[in-house]
Amino acid sequence: MKRLVGMGLLSVAFGAVAGDKADEPIRFYASARVVLDAQGVPQQVQANERLSPAVRAAVEQRVMQWRFEPATVGGVAKPGVTHVFLDACAMPAPDGGMTLAMDYRSNGPGLAGGATLVAPPLYPVGAARNGQEGSFNVFMRIGPDGRASIERIEPTSGKVKPFEKTLREWVGAMRYVPEVVDATPIATQMSMLVDFELGGGNLRQAAKERLEKDRQSAQCQAAAGEGADPNRPVVLDSPFKPITTG
Repeated sequence: MKRLVGMGLLSVAFGAVAGDKADEPIRFYASARVVLDAQGVPQQVQANERLSPAVRAAVEQRVMQWRFEPATVGGVAKPGVTHVFLDACAMPAPDGGMTLAMDYRSNGPGLAGGATLVAPPLYPVGAARNGQEGSFNVFMRIGPDGRASIERIEPTSGKVKPFEKTLREWVGAMRYVPEVVDATPIATQMSMLVDFELGGGNLRQAAKERLEKDRQSAQCQAAAGEGADPNRPVVLDSPFKPITTG
């Protein structure tokens, strides 16, 4: 079945999402819990309570229009619950409001406590002292109880050993809200790229570079009315596959 993944564009009036200056783009992440029927049609959408009321309403309105391939048990489609994650950007509008663009990023188990991002692991003291760096694909299993465990660690650069203990403790402390199929919580496989890099640099320059990167993002370009490539679906090992997210 063909999947259509698109970016939603809305004009809304709301204050700064995270205390940013009103004349600058505000890039942020959003999430929502989605209850699906056996046809993959959202029946209820609950956006992250940490979002402002106007942004929550916009997210819920957008996600209610989405459609998913339903999960199946023994070849029979079943209802369930998944969690969706979106990249978003709010751009100042001439009328004093904000133009909001939202882009589907992924779906799967939700983060416990309403978080939208996983806090990065601390840099191992020994590795930092020895000037060791590395980049690793961490493959995890999220159990039906919401606990995470590492299945394997694949290095893209550097050696695993100086970072393995830290990565295992980091993943072991994670807590998720599992997906549900036919009223039963299920396990999910997922992966995450983790980079350990040394060096501080100029914080002001780093902030300036981050702001420019935000301006050039697909979400902020769309919010500004510029061209953007929204076809960036990132699907976890979820039984609920997105069909349309435009």
